[in-house]
Order: sequence, then C-alpha cells, then structure tokens
Amino acid sequence: MTTPGTTTRGARSRFPKVPEGDVIASLDSYEAARSVVDGLAKQDFPVSTVSILGSHLRTVERVTGRMSFGKAALGAVGTGVMLGLFVGLLVLIVTPGVGFETLIAILPVAIGFSVIWSVIGYALNPQRRQFTSVMQVVATHFDVVVPREHAEKARGLLGTTRPTAAPVPQQTPVHTQSVVPAAPQSPVLANGQAQPGDAAPTEPQEPAAPRRTYAEAQAEMRRLEREKRAEQAAQDRSGSSTSS
Repeated sequence: MTTPGTTTRGARSRFPKVPEGDVIASLDSYEAARSVVDGLAKQDFPVSTVSILGSHLRTVERVTGRMSFGKAALGAVGTGVMLGLFVGLLVLIVTPGVGFETLIAILPVAIGFSVIWSVIGYALNPQRRQFTSVMQVVATHFDVVVPREHAEKARGLLGTTRPTAAPVPQQTPVHTQSVVPAAPQSPVLANGQAQPGDAAPTEPQEPAAPRRTYAEAQAEMRRLEREKRAEQAAQDRSGSSTSS
C-alpha cells in the first residue's frame, strides 16, 4: 500500500515526463552525449541522476534493398513453416493416433499456401513498391541534463562553465511630439461677428416627392397602358390610309 506522498516505480513508468534540471552539455549526436555520461561515471559522479534529452525529431526511412516477387515468396517461407508446425502439432494433440509423418506432410502444404498467398497479395497491391525500407525516428540534438543540486559538480568535472546570457543593450527612449493641425477658423470682425460673405452658400433642397399608394401606382400603370394602345391604334390607322 502506498501513501499519497510517495511515487511508485510503476507510476513513474506509466506517466513519464521530461526531466527537469540544468543542461550541462548540448551535443549534435547521441554518441557524443553518451561519452559525456561515460566521463562522469568514471569520476564517481551519481550518473543515476543524469538524463539525455533528445529533441528536433525527424523521420528517417532507410532503404534496405529491392523488392520483387522472389523476395515476397522467400519471405513467406518462414511464415509457412510456422503455420505448418502449428497445424501439425494441433493435429497431433487432437488425434493421438496420428504419427509424425502427418506433420511432415503438412509442412510443404503450409509453406506452399503461404508462398502463393504472399505472391498474390504482392501482385494485387495497388501501392506496390520496388524496395523495402525501415522507418525510424531520429533526434538531431541532445542535451545532457542533471538536477540543479549536482549541476555545478558536473560542470566542474567536465571543465565547463554555466552559460551566461549576453547583456541586452539599453535603448534611450525617444520622445516624439505629435503636432495636431489647427482647425480652420472663419475670419471675424472687430466686434466678434463672422463676415457674412465668408459663409459657404447653401443649396436649396428640393422637396421630396410624395409617396404614392399601391392603388395610385396601379392606376398610373393602366393609364400609361391605355395611352400606349391608343398611340399604336393611331399609327395603324395612318399606315392603312397611306397604303390605300
């Protein structure tokens, strides 16, 4: 039974977190970071408190060779052997009277089935590739981190110093004064009254036309339609009299 203030080993592995402390070395390869830890271990430093923190992760796909129908069939041989042994042992357990010759007979059948299945699957794969590869996640930057209480000792053993930040130059504040343009003023007379001739003339506004109702608009449209028909009839009569 654990108390609320304790942390078990299983809890640490279940909820991992980034180690906290001071960075005593920043390197570009894991081998260099490992050599730093090896140097600390040779000088009796408590290396159980040291952590190597990798960052700047990249995905690397390493091509291992070409892929063909022959390699697909060859890779299926091992699967066929395992399948044949499994089926043969299952038959021996279920049927005690069967001998080992049955197991030997099942192996070629299982290998042939596995090879044929692998070749057909490779031929029907729409994303078939002509090479085999292995995918890896690689870090390109490594930091050696130790707790703060051991940081000075580790730096002393490695012969390094604590990095200090460069001083930030102070900038002299520049005071700017904004100039607001003055609003134009109209000339005034001595008695404080504005000149009448300087005022901008105002244009007379036309009275707005009264809004018509829907019935009035319909009556206006019918009147225009009658006038249009009468004009068309007059043109037709004048055309017929001219032709006669």
